[in-house]
Amino acid sequence: MPISIALLGLTHPHLADALAVIASEGDVRLAAAWDPDRSAIPGVIAAHAVADLDVAIARADAVLVAVPTDQRPGVVVRAARAGRPVLVEPPLGRTAAESRAVARELERTRTPVQAAMFVRELPALARLRSVLASGMLGRIVSASASFARIRDIESSLAGPGAWLFDPRRAGVGGFGDLAAHLLDALALLGAQPLLDAVSLDRGPIVGGELGGAALGSWAGSPLSVRASWVSRPPRLELAVDGSRASAILRDGTLELLSASGRVERWIGPPPEPAEGLRAFLKRLRRRGLTSDGLRGAIRAQEALERATRVG
Repeated sequence: MPISIALLGLTHPHLADALAVIASEGDVRLAAAWDPDRSAIPGVIAAHAVADLDVAIARADAVLVAVPTDQRPGVVVRAARAGRPVLVEPPLGRTAAESRAVARELERTRTPVQAAMFVRELPALARLRSVLASGMLGRIVSASASFARIRDIESSLAGPGAWLFDPRRAGVGGFGDLAAHLLDALALLGAQPLLDAVSLDRGPIVGGELGGAALGSWAGSPLSVRASWVSRPPRLELAVDGSRASAILRDGTLELLSASGRVERWIGPPPEPAEGLRAFLKRLRRRGLTSDGLRGAIRAQEALERATRVG
């Protein structure tokens, strides 16, 4: 049976990824496109534009919410109250307290809502989790995580996507946006990461931040985290050093390095925002969406906020 999707919010950087998924999945169709700013609707989907939010929600079987963060709580709650499963770009709210409050409201609707934490969908991450669970690395000695994705700041500031660089509307900047995915991935690997302090790259944008670095602990060992919208080249890297071996996940490739210098390599697909929507659709088809789809994103947001206050 075909799945109809409504796109609610059309100025998010991941819009093109969502449209590519809808176009490539044979049983998925775009039912409606809505944005509070009518001028922000791209011409390629103008035929699907709907002026009223509730009409857009009613036309779909499920919705993707990608409005600016200051508008997400209201839009997500309206979709959930209408009984439509929701995939929402993280964070859910501008602060962890706001996100927790919205999550409590969503629980009352009993509608599944999932955060688009696309890094957790990496096959290489699942493979690394199995390696760690097997004890192959021995005692964990240290870990590091980094994530860089380039944002076109100059052109964005002149257009409807400028909200992404305004902390009053977005809630987070480059570090909060990308480091949340790293913390969520580390938690999936078996232990909740803790950050002690953060140093932020404020860049040329007054009041905003483009990235940063943090120190903390994970699995009882030292942890360093870096994330940036301007650092090049774009990349994802998770490195875990153990007493017997080390593991490095670079984009979609996992390498295991033994103490003798032997290297085992497994190559998989790199992280792509589109995989968040693909995973959501797969779970929707098999009715596998759960009630805890926001937990990881909120925990990561809480950890980042605690460390940023200290830093």
